[in-house]
Amino acid sequence: MLRSVLRLHKVASPLATSFRAAARLHTVPLLPYTVEAGVAPLLSPTALKIIYSDHQTSLVDRVNELIIGTPYEEKAFYEVLIDSARSLNEVQIFNNASQAWNNDFFLRSLSSTPSNMSVALTKRIVDCFGSVEMFQREFTTNALALFGSGWTWLVEDKDGRLVLLNTYNAGSPHHRRRMQRHDESATNSELATQAQNSYAGVSKHSAPAKLLANNSYTPILCISMWEHAYLTDYGVTPEGRQRYLENFFKTVDWSVVESRVFRAGGF
Repeated sequence: MLRSVLRLHKVASPLATSFRAAARLHTVPLLPYTVEAGVAPLLSPTALKIIYSDHQTSLVDRVNELIIGTPYEEKAFYEVLIDSARSLNEVQIFNNASQAWNNDFFLRSLSSTPSNMSVALTKRIVDCFGSVEMFQREFTTNALALFGSGWTWLVEDKDGRLVLLNTYNAGSPHHRRRMQRHDESATNSELATQAQNSYAGVSKHSAPAKLLANNSYTPILCISMWEHAYLTDYGVTPEGRQRYLENFFKTVDWSVVESRVFRAGGF
């Protein structure tokens, strides 16, 4: 039932593979852990149910509704994401497909019994950020800089460097045109507030503001900074968001991250 994995910069997730029923519809892939158990200490079972059972299912169902009767109907999920990213006329399809892919990528980076960071991965991060502590601090700073909903990413650029990237809403690192580096729904007043935010999210470890045509990034790790992801367990205060990020690093499965960094022919 599984179709071959489609690759972009040698990275995919289970949503890159098309899970088809008889009606050729996409379904939500199972997680490597149960919703009933949650992902301690990051996500309670209630929070995980909202993120996965409710939100993710709604996104995939919406993609199915939007692609019926279109050329996208015969495509694998990852193809739907990438091809809609290239078309400015397919905003709804892209937003739902990208959000579902991002969400899946985030959840598959987690484990209640995560592995430790290997020597090889530690060296790679130290080479790019100076130390593991600096990486975690900069990642947290970038995540807290998001004024609104979005994603904070560790990505690899075309030269093999690991850098940090923020994308708003359903922004994707897979395509330059669809990264949504700023909140495009923000008013001028809100943009001014973003500019004054003490968490500017801009450092020597951040991705450059502009990319050359056709450039993109390889996603390595991400965290959802959408309110529904942290509201249940952490509330809406800055202190709650800080604790959310602290617990995120306690549940990252570094063996999964390592497989994305030191990949051999993609996965």
